Amino acid sequence: MMRAVETSAHIVSGIHIFLGLLSVCVGVVSSIRADVWLAHRVSPIWSGGFFIIAGILGIWCTRRKSSYVIMCFTAFSVVSMVVAVVSIQLLRVGLVNHTTDGHTFQKEKKDVLIYISLAAAGTEILVCMAAIVLSCRVARVAKEEQSKQRDGMFHVKVLGQKDIVVVTRPVDEHDELTAV
Repeated sequence: MMRAVETSAHIVSGIHIFLGLLSVCVGVVSSIRADVWLAHRVSPIWSGGFFIIAGILGIWCTRRKSSYVIMCFTAFSVVSMVVAVVSIQLLRVGLVNHTTDGHTFQKEKKDVLIYISLAAAGTEILVCMAAIVLSCRVARVAKEEQSKQRDGMFHVKVLGQKDIVVVTRPVDEHDELTAV
């Protein structure tokens, strides 16, 4: 179970990083080709940065398994999802022309880079949803591992209703053999 969760988290984090690098590269190429820098030209660059950071935190979260890193991964996945939605809205602006009288019409010349960026941002939203669910699973696995480590330290047995508590060390098989 633990291994499957870690592998899934690594795969999702790798997809985060891949989509982030793709977005940054497409944004850089789009910005270089543009005569004027507009929001739809540079939005893949900054959104790709968020995707990369989310991926790095995902990998770090499976290695560290601390609650703070897991919460950072979850939070950055949520932030990346919001950033992807904003990026999609900005990219949509690049698909239409606006007239001075307030009308809009679709551009005759299609920019393939905008469509690639839209696909990357849309896919990132799905990956973020999977990452949020997966980070909860990683947190549960980490909590189970911690409780297993703590169970080996001592054993608490409650005798009675309210105030009699006996704390003893757990009995090992080796201790039982020497006691007999």
